Amino acid sequence: MTIATVSGARDLSRLDELPVELIDDLPNATDGAAGSARNGLGDSFDRIQSGIQGWLRHWEPQRLPAFTAVRDEMPEGDRGRSALQAAPTQADGAVRITASLYDPPNREGAPLSWSRNWASVAVLPPPRESGRLYYRFRVSSRLVLDGQAALSLVSTSVNFGIVADAAKASPFHTPGFATPIARPLVGVQAREDQDASASQVFEGSIAVRQGDTPAMAFVIGTDLLFDDGWVRVHEGSSTWIGSTEPGASGTVEFRYAPAAMLRLLGRLDEPHRVV
Repeated sequence: MTIATVSGARDLSRLDELPVELIDDLPNATDGAAGSARNGLGDSFDRIQSGIQGWLRHWEPQRLPAFTAVRDEMPEGDRGRSALQAAPTQADGAVRITASLYDPPNREGAPLSWSRNWASVAVLPPPRESGRLYYRFRVSSRLVLDGQAALSLVSTSVNFGIVADAAKASPFHTPGFATPIARPLVGVQAREDQDASASQVFEGSIAVRQGDTPAMAFVIGTDLLFDDGWVRVHEGSSTWIGSTEPGASGTVEFRYAPAAMLRLLGRLDEPHRVV
């Protein structure tokens, strides 16, 4: 006796009754030679499950090129030109600053101000399929200060932009780029033994097409406002970009999700119904 196949999605009446005779005629467990049992009914789900779990845990690292100095605004005269210093940048996602400032009490005029920034652009590998690019990174800043002044405020900032294809647009021209994504430290006063730090994680995504060349841009800024007294910004003062987990700086993380996978994930919670 054989079980008739289901000819169509709507013809399911034959499954309402069990094929009792066929089931009754199945061999006993002791019949037949040892090892003659069938080996599976196709591939198991384990390979798919392990592959998905591994993909969910994996983020691609992308190293940032060394930051390039761009803006350098300072007070007029030798005092301003030699005050706010920056060590040569390296490919570690960081900008390091120092300063030694003195403003005599007899000087007249507005407070002295410095504003410097540095830029870096990271170009990502093209996606193999259209879908969505996900990214994440950490912004951190530390200021080690000392001083006595009527006014002494130090602030740091980070601007960020990303585009799906650097051949068609610049990440520096994205909407909202002029507004910092983070101001880690704002108006920190240069007091005795001042050591301030802050850190924040950012995540986001952008739609991409196969063959695009995504790019992300970072600008790190430092501003200093000072009047009547003295201030020192010590070594160890810096702002940097790094991975979400605390550790080495200079790396952002990204991953691509194909459009087909996103469509599938959007329907996984839909129940299966027999028509």
